[in-house]
Amino acid sequence: MTKFVSIIGNGESRFGFDITPLKKFSTVIGSNAIFRDYNLEYVVCCDKHMCQEAANTCGKGTTIYTRDRWVNQFAMWDNVKVLPPLPYEGDKREDEPFHWGTGPYTGVVASMFKPKVIFMLGFDLYGLENNGVNNIYKKTKGYEYIKKAVDPRYWVHQFSKLMELSDCRWVVVNTKEWKMPTEWSAHKNVFRETYEGMARFINKQLTKSK
Repeated sequence: MTKFVSIIGNGESRFGFDITPLKKFSTVIGSNAIFRDYNLEYVVCCDKHMCQEAANTCGKGTTIYTRDRWVNQFAMWDNVKVLPPLPYEGDKREDEPFHWGTGPYTGVVASMFKPKVIFMLGFDLYGLENNGVNNIYKKTKGYEYIKKAVDPRYWVHQFSKLMELSDCRWVVVNTKEWKMPTEWSAHKNVFRETYEGMARFINKQLTKSK
């Protein structure tokens, strides 16, 4: 069992927040192009083109998870693995594995470690002003096609299912102004924290380890 797992989304709320210290006391799982900025042990890339970039960029120490329909195309990369199955079956469109994106799949990968706590950083869900794209990597390679904010309903539902089925605590880290979906806050094992509070927690963990 792993005590702490941190899953990292690419919402702009985490811009300027250094996630490197998380690697010292938690298992860190990143989303998509995060490998351009950080050397992580685990990265999830549901998009085939993003997986290709990750395979070409990351070292063998990074395990890259991608969809079962793509994984055979990366057979020459030993560190590219198939995503784990969803922990439930549902009858809605948003319950179908192909309609799960990279962000929610980081939660599925995190659950494999059976952690006591999962920290969620940078999962902003909502677009910016005037329906602007809320992603640190917008307008860069692999993101050019995204012209407006994505409807977050699927993400909200999918993470809610993981929270419901999980025995661990989920700590959603974001700004003070950010609004947590009611579907998430309805779960007794879901909590929220600010980036300032998370920074203090990280400091405490690093001090303990000395």
